[in-house]
Amino acid sequence: MQNLNIIRLLLAGLASAAVIYLAEFIVNGLILGHAWLMWSAVASRVFVMPPEGLSYALWATQALVAGLTGAFVFAAIRDWVGIRMRAAYISALVIWAVGWFGMSLDKLALGVEPAKMIHYNMLGALLGCLAGQFLASLIYKHKGE
Repeated sequence: MQNLNIIRLLLAGLASAAVIYLAEFIVNGLILGHAWLMWSAVASRVFVMPPEGLSYALWATQALVAGLTGAFVFAAIRDWVGIRMRAAYISALVIWAVGWFGMSLDKLALGVEPAKMIHYNMLGALLGCLAGQFLASLIYKHKGE
């Protein structure tokens, strides 16, 4: 960890976050947009729904946390794993498992969202995490490389 390049780590994390956010936008905004509108109309009777702008800000923050965490995990395991792409995909699976898979199990257990929407969201997030960490792996380099 002595060779950790903070600038490249932040750039890799931001790039990964942008890809994750884009994937989430495509799935939740374009593919599931109508389903979300229908669900929120029903759910607003039970839940206090945040303003739309706040929802987008929270999703962007989630993507930022995932991207930065993923870049850090990548940088930490890169030398240990040995193959750059393997480290990228392992770090992607780690952030996806913690950030989306675990949360989706909670949602399914509580029944707060339709299963179809949860499954699409998990798949979109997985693809976003994989692509984001692939991009992060291309950007990040240790000091002196």
